[in-house]
Amino acid sequence: MVLITEVEDRKIVKPYLGGWRNKITGIEYLNAISQTGPPPKYTSWNNYCSIGIQTVETKDETTQSAHNKTTQMWRTDYNVSNANDKYMTPKCYEPYDDIQWRLDLNHRARIIQRNYRVYRLLKYMKECARKYREILKECKRYQDERIIMYRKRHEQELLRKINPRSRADFDMLIELIERWRCDRIKEINARYFKATQCAENCFVLKKTVEMFNVIDKFKQKIREQYRTRKRVKFLKINSKPIKWHGYKAKLIEMVTLKTQKAQEYLSIFNSLSNDNLNVEERTELLLMLKKSLGFHICVYAFDLIYLLDQEIMLLSRGIKNLSLEYLRKRILCDYLKFVANSGTCACTNIRRGFKKDPKCEEFREPLEIKTLFCRSCRKVLPYNRFSVHSRLNKLSSCTSCTLLSDRSYFHVNYEPYIFILNYVRAEEKRNRCFSALAFMMQPKDIYYLVNNIWQNHSIISKNEDIYVLRLVRYNKHVEWSPWNCILLTEEEAEIHYRIDDFTKVYSKLLLHEILLKHLAAKNYFKIKPSSHPDATQTQSRQNSKNRPKKFRHKSKRNCGATQI
Repeated sequence: MVLITEVEDRKIVKPYLGGWRNKITGIEYLNAISQTGPPPKYTSWNNYCSIGIQTVETKDETTQSAHNKTTQMWRTDYNVSNANDKYMTPKCYEPYDDIQWRLDLNHRARIIQRNYRVYRLLKYMKECARKYREILKECKRYQDERIIMYRKRHEQELLRKINPRSRADFDMLIELIERWRCDRIKEINARYFKATQCAENCFVLKKTVEMFNVIDKFKQKIREQYRTRKRVKFLKINSKPIKWHGYKAKLIEMVTLKTQKAQEYLSIFNSLSNDNLNVEERTELLLMLKKSLGFHICVYAFDLIYLLDQEIMLLSRGIKNLSLEYLRKRILCDYLKFVANSGTCACTNIRRGFKKDPKCEEFREPLEIKTLFCRSCRKVLPYNRFSVHSRLNKLSSCTSCTLLSDRSYFHVNYEPYIFILNYVRAEEKRNRCFSALAFMMQPKDIYYLVNNIWQNHSIISKNEDIYVLRLVRYNKHVEWSPWNCILLTEEEAEIHYRIDDFTKVYSKLLLHEILLKHLAAKNYFKIKPSSHPDATQTQSRQNSKNRPKKFRHKSKRNCGATQI
């Protein structure tokens, strides 16, 4: 049995879409892709476009590019001339040495090198001149900034002398008066005879007493303002909202009912303290305050209402403000007493009808937990009222008693020394060296260090201007201390920090003098182990570690070696 099988060839016949043929090999290359399908039946190819291929009418042509070549003729007397031909005639033979002498390449190379060196030198000089001008400009700007800084510092000191507010400001005024008195006495002794000197000295004494009286008036005024701020401090503390950091370190503020009440009391106090109100506004304020105190039956409310009635009556009769100054101070004091006890008084709890913890409504300052006893004023004060210095053995006197005992001997203007101390602390912070000694030093210690150890002048230039002197590190790689410092001016300090080896710059005599001053400072500012409150316990632990230890063995074999 024979089975006839037919195989149908369904391969895709690609249409001719143009191409090109290689003349040498004769291979034809068609412009078509493998995915090109057969053309549809009964479809004209005119104006036909597809996505894959777009064709246009093509035209077959052969081209041949021109290429010039030289040919060697078989005859010597025959030549085909050309416009591009170049005719060369032989010359006489020239040796290599003559060629080198004629060209003189070394001389030309030297000229090029000389000109290049001149160009490079001129370029370097221009660069140095540009840097020099920049350095001059920077130095001028630095000098101008320094002059402006000194000028601002002197202006601030002048303003502080005109309107003193702190103890340092009054010390500056006292030093100024004392300096004027000494200069005036020297002038009197140099110019006048003995009888005239007595008269002039009396005049100087009288003027000095008058100036001290003016300073005392300023002190009394500042002291009164400080007492007023101290009285109202508890109210300002309680009027601040409660703050804390919550989710994702966001700052959260909460204003409680107690805070709102404290803010309202503070606004009333500020209105009572305002002296720029006219009679009508003042009377309206007093009547409003009196009306708000109507339901109170405590003693503080009765005292305040009594004073308010007195001022209302005096204002209605046309009394001037100057005559009411003392009465208004009494009103402010009684108002603060009433506010301080308003949360714990019995009348407020009766009005509410229920009992509540009085500590929740009490307006007071936060209590200091850590306190010490001052042996001079016999008071129990917080830690921040005691000052610590380098030669302190025990905290026994508060800041006020220490200042009072120091000023009983002489008055010193510590303002320049405070500036030097702040400069030292700023430099240590910038170098990230938070040593306890640099921050334990007080202006009195800096005063002793500058005047007694370094004799109040720069050790290099002997400059005695305290406003330009600075206590900088002697060895810049070691933390600041009284035995690792040197007194220099600002410019000398900048140069000192750039020196790596002092023996190459400073003389042996100067280095020996610096060493002696460091030893004197170390001897004066040495810290005893017993100066710290826990030092005795630490010392006892160290002594116990150094003692020979006893080892007791339970075994009978080593009973003869019970101690080592």
